Amino acid sequence: MLDNCSNAQNIKTGVSDESGIYTPEQLEKMMTRPEKLEGYRSNQTGPLTHINDDGSETTDSTFTVEQIKVPSEGVLIHGWLYLPREKEKVPLVVLTNGGGDGSRAIKSLSDWIAPILAHCGYAAFVHDKRGTGLSEGDFASTTYDDYINDAGNCATFLANHARIDPGKIGVMGGSEGGRIAVIAASRFPAISFVISQAGTVVTPVEDRLYAQLNGMKDGGLFTDSLVVIVRPLWERSFLAWASNDPLEHEKVNKEIEEWRKNYQRQILPFTKEEMESIPEFRVVLPTWNSLSNDYMSELSHFNKKWLAIFGEADRVVPTDASVKNILYYMSLSGNKSYNIAIIPEMGHVPVNVKTKKMVRIDNLVVNWLNENVVSKK
Repeated sequence: MLDNCSNAQNIKTGVSDESGIYTPEQLEKMMTRPEKLEGYRSNQTGPLTHINDDGSETTDSTFTVEQIKVPSEGVLIHGWLYLPREKEKVPLVVLTNGGGDGSRAIKSLSDWIAPILAHCGYAAFVHDKRGTGLSEGDFASTTYDDYINDAGNCATFLANHARIDPGKIGVMGGSEGGRIAVIAASRFPAISFVISQAGTVVTPVEDRLYAQLNGMKDGGLFTDSLVVIVRPLWERSFLAWASNDPLEHEKVNKEIEEWRKNYQRQILPFTKEEMESIPEFRVVLPTWNSLSNDYMSELSHFNKKWLAIFGEADRVVPTDASVKNILYYMSLSGNKSYNIAIIPEMGHVPVNVKTKKMVRIDNLVVNWLNENVVSKK
């Protein structure tokens, strides 16, 4: 069994800052509004709104947007470069995408934070994921390695842009994009820092098992007792995908057919053939096709600056196990240039699960960049 996927999130935020985890006091300070955002309200995309002294609002465009196509492993990745209007070279943040194939939805974090970053003096590159939107490629056949290469190639390509400081290029992503960002930073020399929001740091199989069972339980399909019963079958199904072995799939497929005699189909895994033929499953195929990848061992030599943001109430990514793994692997790599922000009552997206109000992780991101990228040589 994969014990790291416990539903409980036990990490507390009152840990000494020597571990890299922000204390509540440090986190409160990092979440305060940066000076450049005072008097402004962000929008989902485009210029920020300036709040005037009389309470009226006006748009205030402090940046330009340039469309760019980046060659990456035989395809063209289409993106939008947000540039501050200043003339000097500026740091760059390449923004990765979340899971899925809906080009607008998976760019929601990028579209929201890119104008904020540009307003605060950072270039930001938003792009359509390979096989979605205006970017080339076949989505259903992609894997995480494709997205990792695309992020790294975008960083490498833009390092030659006249307005970009090549020594201050980073990558940021949320959810699936968070994992992609970290591994891209590990593999590509052009990237010197990374910011991950709800980026899982467990094995792909552990990650999927945690998300799948919690999602079905929260959707009312599972009781606690039923989770215990069906969990082993789900685990064997994910492990078959990770094995890339047709014989393992054949064994699990037979099990699935037997289980369907006693349990409802909607609480059981689908066979590999069903996953690959039913149109509704197209959206998850890149994730399932990536279950065999080993991303954890790469972290044992990770030495880049890293801000990892997690929600304490995340039901999609195992915060507790992810934080423990960061601490473990950073101890192996000897990397002390990392910070972990565990935000109470925040779920998988930057929203408080109790109040339903937005959590302003943009403040945290800008403050961290100001401390670790602009002020550091």
